[in-house]
Amino acid sequence: MEILKNPSFDFIGKTRWFVGLSVALILAGAASMWMQGVRYGVEFSSGTQLIVKFDQTPQIDQIRDAVEPVAPGAVIQTYDDPARNQVLVRVAGENQGEVDTAASRVLDALGKSYSGNRIVEHSSEVVGAVVGGELRRKAVLLTVLGLLFQLIYIGFRFNGAVWGTAATVACLHDVLVTLAFLSFFKFEITLNVIAALLTLVGYSVNDTIVIFDRAREILRQKRKDSLAKILNDSLNQTLSRTLISNGTTFLSVLGLFLFGGEVLKGFAFCMVVGIIVGTYSTIYIASPIVIWWNQSRAGSAAAKAA
Repeated sequence: MEILKNPSFDFIGKTRWFVGLSVALILAGAASMWMQGVRYGVEFSSGTQLIVKFDQTPQIDQIRDAVEPVAPGAVIQTYDDPARNQVLVRVAGENQGEVDTAASRVLDALGKSYSGNRIVEHSSEVVGAVVGGELRRKAVLLTVLGLLFQLIYIGFRFNGAVWGTAATVACLHDVLVTLAFLSFFKFEITLNVIAALLTLVGYSVNDTIVIFDRAREILRQKRKDSLAKILNDSLNQTLSRTLISNGTTFLSVLGLFLFGGEVLKGFAFCMVVGIIVGTYSTIYIASPIVIWWNQSRAGSAAAKAA
């Protein structure tokens, strides 16, 4: 099945423009996270998260007025489908004792100051500061180890460090750009988001390897074309496969984002952005790195010979 018959796009020729776009997005994301801080979910920061379901449509302003005296600075927002009358209340805690009693204080305040709207049901989860910090460290360690072992394996399989380095840099690029978009749209970093980022690392490298493997097959034919020409041909020859596989995955995660509910929204958003960025990075990040690396080595060899 082919979507495009014999495509011949000049992907490599437009590399500089897209690399500049990537750098701009990553810098903008870093600035956004620096200005507004990293928004951690309750799993990564000490605190209590409550999901409260009311009998009638909740009034956020009245709920905030009721909760503010007992939990200053609490984050209060509508949760899931508004028709379900659910509200999310997130309270930060300074110590374990405060964290444990936060849920009780919030529920008591709602029962007294917002008694006109009965609480039908509620659920809560509590994370202490030590657990949150440990989870953050493990999440970073998982991502770094995943990228490191990926670099080693691809370098071994393709008989050259450049291939593993290019694929790893592309994956790191995907993670950074996706984090930038999470910051732009004010999504929290939760365990679901970490799972999505690790999924994207694997998905992105799979797409990159398909193109690299095609380039390796062409190189075995001992063609005298430049490496840039060979990689550009590889991108065009696998373009239909890329559009079909990535397109179907994109439609799946888009449906999850639109209809999957509030709990999965961060995960699904991360996947939607990551699928697009992962496809883009294979073409405009990974392949150019291989070309620049080989050009640099060729230039060094020529200088030594001279």
